[in-house]
Amino acid sequence: MAVIGTFGSFTAARLGIYASQASLNLTGNNIANINTKGYTRQRLDLVSLHSDGNIRYANSYNLDIGYGVLAEGTSQLRDPFMDIRYRNEQSSVGAYEARLDGLKQLSNILDEVGDGDGDFGVIEYQFNDLLQQLEILSRNANDDTCDTNVRSSAESLVQLFNDYANALVTSKDTLTDKLKEEVSSVNTILTQIRDLNEQIREAGIYGDNALELRDHRNLLIDELSTYVKVDVRYDMEKIDEFNSVERLNISIAGTGNPPIKLIQGVYGTQLTMPEMSPMRNPDFKADDPRCNRYISKASDLAAGKIVYTNSEKNALKDAGGKPVWNNAAGEATLQGMGYKGQLTQQFEEKYSPYVKLDNDGNIVGYTCDPEAATQVNNAMKKADDNRLWMGLEALTDKKGNLMKEEGNTVSEPVDLGDTVLFGALQSYRELITEEGEFASEQDITFDPDANIKRGIPYYQHALDALARKFAETMNEANKPMFAGYETERDANGVEVYKTNTANCDLVTGGGDAAAVVAKLTAAGYDKSYLLRKDLSSLPEDLRAEVRIVQEKHLSPTGNGHGIEKMAGGNLFSTSGDGDDGTGITAANISIAKKWSTGEVRIRCFKENNDGLDHSTDSSNVSHMITLMGEKMEYKPRDVVGDAANNTKYYSGTFQEMLNNTNHVLASDQKTTTTLYNGYTTRALALDNDRQSVSGVDLNEEATSMMMYQKSYAAACQLMTTLDSMLDKLINGTIR
Repeated sequence: MAVIGTFGSFTAARLGIYASQASLNLTGNNIANINTKGYTRQRLDLVSLHSDGNIRYANSYNLDIGYGVLAEGTSQLRDPFMDIRYRNEQSSVGAYEARLDGLKQLSNILDEVGDGDGDFGVIEYQFNDLLQQLEILSRNANDDTCDTNVRSSAESLVQLFNDYANALVTSKDTLTDKLKEEVSSVNTILTQIRDLNEQIREAGIYGDNALELRDHRNLLIDELSTYVKVDVRYDMEKIDEFNSVERLNISIAGTGNPPIKLIQGVYGTQLTMPEMSPMRNPDFKADDPRCNRYISKASDLAAGKIVYTNSEKNALKDAGGKPVWNNAAGEATLQGMGYKGQLTQQFEEKYSPYVKLDNDGNIVGYTCDPEAATQVNNAMKKADDNRLWMGLEALTDKKGNLMKEEGNTVSEPVDLGDTVLFGALQSYRELITEEGEFASEQDITFDPDANIKRGIPYYQHALDALARKFAETMNEANKPMFAGYETERDANGVEVYKTNTANCDLVTGGGDAAAVVAKLTAAGYDKSYLLRKDLSSLPEDLRAEVRIVQEKHLSPTGNGHGIEKMAGGNLFSTSGDGDDGTGITAANISIAKKWSTGEVRIRCFKENNDGLDHSTDSSNVSHMITLMGEKMEYKPRDVVGDAANNTKYYSGTFQEMLNNTNHVLASDQKTTTTLYNGYTTRALALDNDRQSVSGVDLNEEATSMMMYQKSYAAACQLMTTLDSMLDKLINGTIR
């Protein structure tokens, strides 16, 4: 039997004591960190020690006995597959949590349930109040008090539209600030992971696994996965001919081959996000190779500034083909005016139909082509509501050195597309930018699902559509008619027409009215009949002549020397100091100036071209009431001129349109809540599964401690036994 010698047994016992002692210490460390967040359970890597070379001690049975146990190192108990699954679920949790956060803000603004009187929401209640005031006016045609009450109710409705629109803008600004905070958090995480990679790499070179640093890194990767969906991979980095260390690489999941890198060992990137999006190419065509190019946001363009995309900057090369755009410090700098000329040329190639540049590349004006200028202006107007443009800086190490790519090229910045990110960042971005049914062709080209993604702009447009349809409908119903004059009572209580000047021929009895006055006088009537509304007491021939001269003195604009026109004109406008009823939105809808001053009133009668008394005619008010209850068609292009879809997306009354917008929001919130709860449940289950492998279990560790204690005691007993044997052998042999 091949056996070890007596002193070899001492070695086996000694190694057993060492292994048991180390295992006890490691178990104690596990127990001490049972409540440490992110701590991964550790274990001692034990291997059986074997002999090297020929067996020195043997007998005829030729049996081999081991030489003891050797502790090779310490490792963590983790399941990489479980990590991948958990982080994927966390990306979904982060995405739907962020979206739910935004939708809750919207619901606080648009939720109409229980905020008004009775069972009505605020705006719905005000619509009902306006309807009631119109009904009262219909029973009291041309009553000044009733007209004032209608206007007062309309003012309250207009103010609600303004308040809701302003609240949506505030919510959008809040979410934009939140997105900026999230981007800053992501950049901090990426920096920390990069620095940890460097520390772990240095520890690995000297044979240290740096398990605690790995735990910290894993926590950061878990946190990163809530902001953006990541793909985590490990490979080996060759240090020298004989040694290699593990390298952690993180990329954005689903970005192809090669993927978009966030971390490459000791190199890392940073997210970039301009204040708002650069403007998309106004002459965009799907088959245009320049389709992904942008120019600056509207304010920069108007100021003559050009903001270039990373791809444009990366295209700039010196004579040797090397990039001349330095991103190491996060700032773009050019080396020489010649390269600025290159950029100017690139810009002119794209936008020469639209803008003029000076020799320094500054915008000095627009082209003379009216259509081209209109395209630029329209793009500028929409720029601030465009998608948020995000990008990645070049990969650099802690000292700012650019990472060398394959082929000895350096890492370059990357422009991120509309659908690259997934997680909280993408959700916040979509909440801020997505227009749903109001999306343009360009939006859909960049993101095929843009027409079904609803962010704050969708709800802004829906509210704008309601405000505009309501204002335009009421303005059209109240447009001035040919006849219908303002009246008052004279000193004798006779109803007479109002005039806008004392010089009116109907007042003086001169001018073209002189001949009629002569006929009235000859028939025994005075000139006051020229202003009387009721002419039934006159002979038919005189009545006809008076009507003719009265109609000559119509004052459609209220500025001539004649009879004041009966109320009619725009009730709503884009500002309180004007009467323009075009381009109305929820944010700018106002009571028209002339209505607020009383120059315009609600026209009570629907038609009047006969010159007869219509003082009690309320047919037009009834018409307005009918319109309030009629179904209207709402089309995206009613409020967004470049919307891809121009078919109706809803048909209903004003109140039904408002309720539909709230129902869409409620449905979005319900769906998002369901998805969030589902992903959260799965993520928690996966985390529990992870913890069952990598977490510290007190019962399990206590069992291990008892086992290692017994192993330690057994090894010590072996040592004692061997000592007794040697004592007997040595001392007995001497005697």
